Amino acid sequence: MRSASFTIASMWVDDVELRLMNADLVVVRRAETTDLDWECVAITVPSIPLPLEPVHLVMDDLLSGRQFHGDAVVVRSDEQRHVFRGGGALGGIVAADGLEP
Repeated sequence: MRSASFTIASMWVDDVELRLMNADLVVVRRAETTDLDWECVAITVPSIPLPLEPVHLVMDDLLSGRQFHGDAVVVRSDEQRHVFRGGGALGGIVAADGLEP
C-alpha cells in the first residue's frame, strides 16, 4: 500500500466554496485494486451541515498549488467537520506522488 497526503488550501463542493479552517486529503493505492482510495477531511467555520450524498470536489493543494478534482460522497457532516470519501479517479495526481499502479 502506498499513500500520499496533501494539505488543502481551498475547496469547492459542487461549485460552492467552503470556508476552510483546515483540510487534509489522503490518497491510497492498494495492491489489490487499480482504483485509488481517497478521503478529504475538512474543518470549516460554522455552517449548515452538508447532505449525505454524492458531490463533486475541487481542491487546491496548499504547497504546490496543484488542483485535485473528483467525485466523492459526503459520509459525515456537522456544523464544522465534513468527511468526503472518494474512490477511483482523482484528477491532479502525478507520477511524483508515487501512486501509479
